[in-house]
Amino acid sequence: MALSLYVIGAPSSGKSTVFEALTNTPAGPSFSTKGDHRLGSVKVPDERLENLRDMYQPKKFNPAEVNFVDVGLPPGAQDNRSLSELTTFLGDADAFLLVLQAFGEFDYRGEALDSKTQLEAILLELIVADLDKVERRLEKIAQEQQRGNKGLDAEAAVVEKCKAMLEQEKPLSEMEFNEEEGKFLRGYQFLSFKPVLVVANLDEDNLDGSGLEDIKSVCDHYGHELMTFCATLESEIAQLDPEAQQEFLKDYGLTDPVRNRLIRTAYHLLNLVSFFTVGEDEVRAWTINRGTSAQTAAGKIHSDIERGFIRAETIGYKDLLEQGSWSKCRDQALMRLEGKTYEVADGDVINFRFNT
Repeated sequence: MALSLYVIGAPSSGKSTVFEALTNTPAGPSFSTKGDHRLGSVKVPDERLENLRDMYQPKKFNPAEVNFVDVGLPPGAQDNRSLSELTTFLGDADAFLLVLQAFGEFDYRGEALDSKTQLEAILLELIVADLDKVERRLEKIAQEQQRGNKGLDAEAAVVEKCKAMLEQEKPLSEMEFNEEEGKFLRGYQFLSFKPVLVVANLDEDNLDGSGLEDIKSVCDHYGHELMTFCATLESEIAQLDPEAQQEFLKDYGLTDPVRNRLIRTAYHLLNLVSFFTVGEDEVRAWTINRGTSAQTAAGKIHSDIERGFIRAETIGYKDLLEQGSWSKCRDQALMRLEGKTYEVADGDVINFRFNT
């Protein structure tokens, strides 16, 4: 499954322009529309995978993908409508890209721009949406318990714990929980439990992001990542051909398009790594959480491989590239046989052995 990053933000913060900066290409916009939302899928840039493609010349080449979702408002909603109306839809996000207006003097209401207050207000909306979900669930649990259902006590205890945290206007990401409680939390898809990457949308004449100390302090407090860029400028650059794109980036002191920079930041935020499978038929990247076992990683390819796992023939990317072939790596004792509990490392090239 592709990584899903949902773009949210206050009205007129430029979130749709941020989405376009991430999905525009020299060939034109690369997104589709689903109801009130726009969906864009992009390939994860990875020079390692491209080098493996050049080595193997496969029939198929499949980089990892990231889905960006420009979250629209419900039909008939006003600009200031609460995020709680989108709770179910937002629950599918792996993380949020929270866009802040950091340009101009006035916000969408015509009031003096206060980006810090804007950020705090949106984070509070996520908490309020979760609190509403928690209260409704507790009502249903109480009804079931009155009917004699005694199997909900453990769940009720976890939900009450969440309620206490949310009533203090604290996100559930700050809550400490054990493994059993974590299972309940994942099932609820709470919004304030999800990672947040804050995007400060800058003026073109303030690309260094000066004057954002208040925003940085909020991000530091909650443990959120912060990126700063001018979405209008980046959207225009994304539509240029590669050569012109590099010239413009250089002129503005940038090394990569914002899409590449943001994806790297998102992988860091979510603690993700990539492993590769190679061959004449296909060269492909697979995205997993850091610390994933070899057997679980095998399940990313197919559940049968996970169930019938025997071992993982593993070579480091650099070793494979330097030796030029799998057989030479084997001859040089650079191929390792790893078992079920081996933690797959970023850049591992793996051939899974399994019984069907």
